Amino acid sequence: MGSITISRNLAVAFAVLVIAFVVVISITLQNEKGQTATVDKIHEATETVAFQEVYIRAQETGFYDKTEITVKKGIPVRLHFSADNGAGCGKYMAIDEFGVKLISKNEEEMIAEFTPQDAGTYYYHCGMWMFKGKMVVE
Repeated sequence: MGSITISRNLAVAFAVLVIAFVVVISITLQNEKGQTATVDKIHEATETVAFQEVYIRAQETGFYDKTEITVKKGIPVRLHFSADNGAGCGKYMAIDEFGVKLISKNEEEMIAEFTPQDAGTYYYHCGMWMFKGKMVVE
């Protein structure tokens, strides 16, 4: 009878650990996705803004489909980013000067919104700088 009690206790402890792990993972994933979704909803609900819509896709070939884009300063940019499943490190995209950091999992489209205030050339890249391109702000 003692070994059955120990087995039940181990089973209960294991179940509690599994549930805690699932809760932590789901909260983490919700925070990663929820922050962008919340910001997008606030923008749409509170103001009507004309955006410069930009679409960039990381391809399996090791390159972005657009290696140069041009936008106008002072006008908000809505960047749509996605990546092929075989894009490797290209699934991550950053534009450091604007705080843009996006990860496309399973080819999903991720969106960042920002407003470039200064003319110049800004680089977008993966974490390893293997995928790269430039954004010219006029």
